[in-house]
Amino acid sequence: MGCSLSSKKAVGAVEPTIRASGGPAQPILLVVAKPEEKAPISANEFKEQIFATKPQTVPLQVKALTYNLQWWSLYDQRHGNNGSATALIAAAAPDVMGMQECNDVTRVMIEGALNAEYTAVQGPHALAVAFKTADWELAGEGHDVVAIDQADQFFSSRSVMWVRLVHKESKKTVFFINHHGPLRINSGGRHGGPVTAENIVRSIHCNAMPGDGVIMVGTFNAQIGSQTIRELECYLPRTSTGVAQDGVDHFFSQLHMLGEENLGNGGSDHDALVATFVA
Repeated sequence: MGCSLSSKKAVGAVEPTIRASGGPAQPILLVVAKPEEKAPISANEFKEQIFATKPQTVPLQVKALTYNLQWWSLYDQRHGNNGSATALIAAAAPDVMGMQECNDVTRVMIEGALNAEYTAVQGPHALAVAFKTADWELAGEGHDVVAIDQADQFFSSRSVMWVRLVHKESKKTVFFINHHGPLRINSGGRHGGPVTAENIVRSIHCNAMPGDGVIMVGTFNAQIGSQTIRELECYLPRTSTGVAQDGVDHFFSQLHMLGEENLGNGGSDHDALVATFVA
């Protein structure tokens, strides 16, 4: 089974036109990532790897956060709103966090005086991850394009970014993956929910190692019952869902979830959400 998502067949797609001042309307030519013909990954095949049994060890609690920062408003227009978002993050003190609409994770870390405590990784398409430097070591990182917005609400392609973290004391590993899903909401993007879900699943399957605790977070732009979420639930349990925009922010994991908390929006149009898992 091929695991590379970077090799895509490109096809031209003519999108809505723009009109230059005093000139004729000109079409915008977008290069659309067309899904490759690959054998789908079965749920059983996925679970054989991701749900692999591990030797019994002392349980490790992992506190994860997901937060869509609504950068264009909170940072570009309101200049950080006096640190309202980073205050929530600092108070929560998660082990690992995934941020969406985060154009500059370094700014977020410095603004919240978090840069001394966290290692931050900036990903594509305004995705970012940060983790506690004292407790975790970065064993790998990567990203994959998994979808593209529909033409009538186009902003960009959509990716997942992942980090593989090793807990320094226990040596347990967590595969943490962050996603911002395609528009329109519940569409699954240009190629539909099943294809988007398949691309996400493939990224996990091809990069996580047997025995890793998988925690997936993000603004999926897909609500409970959508094709994207239903497909993902065939592979990983959905453990928690927020309330913003009728529930488009989710956690998925095969790990047991001890608890969840909604921290409020901190000036964004999404809430900062926390879930604690046992690895």
